Amino acid sequence: MLPLPPIFRARFHSTRASTASVPPPRVKATLPDALCLHCGLCCDGTLFRDVELVPADDASKLRALGLPIPAARVESRPLRFLQPCTALCADLRCRVYSDRPVRCREFECALFKAVAAGKVESTAALKVIRQTRQQAEKVRRLLHELGDSGERVSLARRFKRLKRKFDVGELPDGLDAETAYDRFAELCLAVHELDMRLRTKFHPDPSDG
Repeated sequence: MLPLPPIFRARFHSTRASTASVPPPRVKATLPDALCLHCGLCCDGTLFRDVELVPADDASKLRALGLPIPAARVESRPLRFLQPCTALCADLRCRVYSDRPVRCREFECALFKAVAAGKVESTAALKVIRQTRQQAEKVRRLLHELGDSGERVSLARRFKRLKRKFDVGELPDGLDAETAYDRFAELCLAVHELDMRLRTKFHPDPSDG
């Protein structure tokens, strides 16, 4: 079985939405429409596995709007809800956009900032988005072929769950051992490539610097 690359272990499992330490540049009003509505990676379970609420968020109102926010198991820990976000529509719009949580409101990915700063052309950014979404779909397809059909769970959690099964020799039904391990190796490579794209283009890890 192909071992997980260290960069993947350090990155893909632990990512969650956070605000940047440096204030983002001012952006044109049309930029979210030009980029975000072609992307959705920060909402569909590809980039983040959950979103943490802050004291300024009204959890009761967000629950009333349909976000599945469970009660905190430990009172001192912040509330959070899992990705993919149930408010993400098929056209990649947010149905609670005007009331979205603070983390969602403040987050801007590295690609968005690069376009806003004039460092990357919109056409080039859209190509990056398209290629990254295609890679994420490849990961989803392989997960499904290996028996994981949990579409309401982030890619990180789905991969981690499947890896635990392979680690103990629990293989998917309908596949012989050789095919299953070959396909899992393909999945590991696909996840690693996706992780590298997310890390370099969308949400760099501060420790990389």
